[in-house]
Amino acid sequence: MRTLYLIAALIFLTILPGRTQSVPAPGAIRYSVELGGLATADPQNPFWLRANQYNVVPVRGAFGTVRLGMQRDYKPRPDSLPKRKSRFDWGFGLYAVANAGPSSTSDNPAVLLPDAYVKIRFGVIELYGGNRREVAGLGDTLLTSGFVAWSGNAMPFPKIQLQTPDYVPIGFTKKLLSFRVGYAHGWLIDSYIQGSYLHQKYLYGRIGKPHWRFQFYGGLNHQVQWGGHADYLVGTPLAVDGHLSTSFQDYLSLVIGHYPDALENNRFTDFDGTNRLGNHVGSYDIAFEWKGDKQNWLLYHQHMYDDASGLALQNVPDGLTGLRFLNRSPARPKFRFQRLVLEWLTTTDQSGPTFDPTARYQGADNYFNHSQYIQGWSYRGRTLGTPFIMPRPDLTPTISNEYGGNGFYPNNRVVAWYLGQ
Repeated sequence: MRTLYLIAALIFLTILPGRTQSVPAPGAIRYSVELGGLATADPQNPFWLRANQYNVVPVRGAFGTVRLGMQRDYKPRPDSLPKRKSRFDWGFGLYAVANAGPSSTSDNPAVLLPDAYVKIRFGVIELYGGNRREVAGLGDTLLTSGFVAWSGNAMPFPKIQLQTPDYVPIGFTKKLLSFRVGYAHGWLIDSYIQGSYLHQKYLYGRIGKPHWRFQFYGGLNHQVQWGGHADYLVGTPLAVDGHLSTSFQDYLSLVIGHYPDALENNRFTDFDGTNRLGNHVGSYDIAFEWKGDKQNWLLYHQHMYDDASGLALQNVPDGLTGLRFLNRSPARPKFRFQRLVLEWLTTTDQSGPTFDPTARYQGADNYFNHSQYIQGWSYRGRTLGTPFIMPRPDLTPTISNEYGGNGFYPNNRVVAWYLGQ
């Protein structure tokens, strides 16, 4: 591989007004500066240098990069607060990336803002708005190959989200049962289809008190790309005059995944009437965690779906299965593994190999592709879900030509093993 990637400098500063101390003060503003670059003679930059990097690494070409960050987190908060203390807090994040070298395009601009958000918290509830680097699902967020439905592979875009960022105990269960919930609305700005939106929500539960060694997690996330207009939709049976519905009535239908009441009307065609409105993607997640004195183990599975057959588990075993080992023993001068992640991804079932329009579950789910949204489950050319399902421009001409008629993701039946350390 004729590629050299170098981080030339990394500076991390914490600003502590009025005093100097080695531990950041609660609520302090932290700054970071990174300088780096990549030199290559290959036609495409290495997969693992750009996967799960929120699109800050160009797909092609040597480049130099400058990255500036500024962040304020919440102050640490105990489980119970005196009544006289405020349960309100705030924070923000700003992370800017400037790349020099490759030609700037709408999908790979020279200046990017993966983080540009503000957040406020009152008690257990958080509201934030803006661009924010995040993933959705149960698993190891640090070393994962990429969560199946919502990974850190594409550039973040503006969202407003109301959520509980931490698990909230249900009082009468004495912390045996806890939950996390979130609801969001996003804008897929500067996309190939103009004026499209994102609906997103999640709900997760936990069984096990915080001090227990064993805990069980389960829940799901649900994302819908909806609305928008494009010239390629004009004159087709997929949209009304090139526009996809943005009415509040239809929004309520896609939130609950309900078929619209009419087969077609002046807002949408029979394509939406028979297939539900919007491009739906999500995952059912389960996880088991064991917390020992010196080791922590996490076993998880994300079962992916993008239509009713996936929701009905007709596509088992498709999804991501992972095992995370975390070494919690005191640090010693000898070699050891601090963290290991083993994952297995399969997307080959897809509710069967053939499409039968007369069947209840029609089969051939064709993950991440969509007839109305011709670049499918992507944003600015990057896959929003697992990076192992690659968009057509990333594939070699041989593979791209072999699967010439299968949309933006021609090779979406994959099996992958992954080990991260």
